Amino acid sequence: MPNPEQSEQKQPAPHTTSPNDPRADKARETLDQHVKKSGGDLATAERRAGREVDYGPALIPMALGMFAVLMSYFLPHSGQVFGFDVLLYTPKAEGFDTTMPERIYSWLALIGGVLLTVGTIVSRSWLVAWFNWAFAGVGWWYSVFAIWMGQTRPVTSAGEPPSYGLIIGAVGMTIVFLTMTFVLFRRNPLQKALANLRREMAHENEESRMAQQRLRTGLMERVSTDEIVDDRRARARARRKN
Repeated sequence: MPNPEQSEQKQPAPHTTSPNDPRADKARETLDQHVKKSGGDLATAERRAGREVDYGPALIPMALGMFAVLMSYFLPHSGQVFGFDVLLYTPKAEGFDTTMPERIYSWLALIGGVLLTVGTIVSRSWLVAWFNWAFAGVGWWYSVFAIWMGQTRPVTSAGEPPSYGLIIGAVGMTIVFLTMTFVLFRRNPLQKALANLRREMAHENEESRMAQQRLRTGLMERVSTDEIVDDRRARARARRKN
């Protein structure tokens, strides 16, 4: 029969609310809701919290980077060619020798800098956020490559050097990529709170505490308690008799 006291220790301890700190009360309520949704399993709740994107203060620069990329399509890309001309490869873009890296950057910026960014903000999905990060990273690299290709056009080319629209788009892609890197490669506050709660529960549970101690030290408990007998003299007498 399980000990009632031990079963009570395995359940997350209820949080006491303080009327003087409404933000702390809301954080505790959110923490309790995630634990209840996971059936009281803190490890499952921590994994589920990792699948939700928590922007925190990164939402503002993320939105600014997205608007910078979107605005670059309506600004001069190079000379008389606008950003949407490069995206659609209009006769104007073709006539001014728009290069393939510029066209690739234009589509990657639209997908990774605008569409997937909006999808990440709206859905808060971990999967969408990773696709957004990947497209933004490749798009950022192509933005640098497009600027370099524009600066190194042949003298006989009809194209002109990069204009401020392309520069603004590259800056926007840089902001989106760095922001997504910050968001994805850190633990959100809910994950940290659940991890702290798990450590508290593990410390209260003696069995879990001993298991963690064995993992840290590498020492295993002795299973056998038999006394070691020194039989060297008996074996020496047996050898002399033989």
